[in-house]
Amino acid sequence: MFEETLVETEKLKPKNGEYFDLLIIGAGPAGMSAALCAARAKLKVLIIEKALPGGDTASAYVVDNYLGFPGGIFGEKLASQMEKHMNEYNIFYTCEEVEDILNIHNPIKTIKTSLGYAYRAKTVIIAAGLKPTRLETDFEKRFVGRGISYYAKCDVANYQDQDVAVMGGGNCACYAADYLSGFVNKIYLIHRSDNIKAVRMLKEKVLNNPKIITMWDSRVVDAFGIDKLEKIKIVNINNDQYTWVDVKGVFVYTGRVPSKTVLSVDIMVDEAGFIITDEFMRTNIQGIYAAGDIRSKQIRQIPTAVSDGMIAAINAERNLFK
Repeated sequence: MFEETLVETEKLKPKNGEYFDLLIIGAGPAGMSAALCAARAKLKVLIIEKALPGGDTASAYVVDNYLGFPGGIFGEKLASQMEKHMNEYNIFYTCEEVEDILNIHNPIKTIKTSLGYAYRAKTVIIAAGLKPTRLETDFEKRFVGRGISYYAKCDVANYQDQDVAVMGGGNCACYAADYLSGFVNKIYLIHRSDNIKAVRMLKEKVLNNPKIITMWDSRVVDAFGIDKLEKIKIVNINNDQYTWVDVKGVFVYTGRVPSKTVLSVDIMVDEAGFIITDEFMRTNIQGIYAAGDIRSKQIRQIPTAVSDGMIAAINAERNLFK
């Protein structure tokens, strides 16, 4: 039989101290996949997300590798479709930031948020995703929001027909450069190495784009501007040659790291801070699971995040009723 089509519902709001079968931290692809799977199993589910649903998917330009969308789909559209699907089920949702998981070794965990609320759950899935790596430089602190950005899609409107720079040489940096090339005048792709580490198709696309000027073996060491960013100082790490380049914006894509705000010291992580799980998405703490990019694994893509979320939810449900 065909499953009855459900009518999209409003997000349910939790009450302070309320108990849930499953609490999910993060509403990216992994978190929404877990919520959908758990709700279908009739669990009482709460998602806590500090921003809008979708995570990095919502800020991606075009997603080309998600099965079922030949020709690709805009990241914002895919995130919206995921949220719409999730909203067909009675899932509690709150826009807050998780500060800590209390009583983590107890059968019932307490999740404390930045707004002073607390929610209780027997099982928790951490799907908080990653945050951009900061440069930790004085010029970054001076020009964040005034020329330095970490999200090309969100801030591109401020740099229409101007010259900008992208720092990094991985998939995210190349996606950003490719996206920006449709709006800006010129892009300097600044990379510490002499080789782009993106997938082959994306690498070729960037290297063959006449708007993108690649600066190999280089890094940004300073920036100048009166009110907003006007130029950056770049050094070639091989010959110590310095160059000032006029740009109005710098997009930093030098890596992403796990957020530590939701990580108890008792949860095992690898040397880079990613949560260690088994194949069932279980951490070393009974009742605590991890899914998506925050998990220690080889591939971090939207399809693998969706898979992680479903696996975590299925095993969380089994743990509740075994």
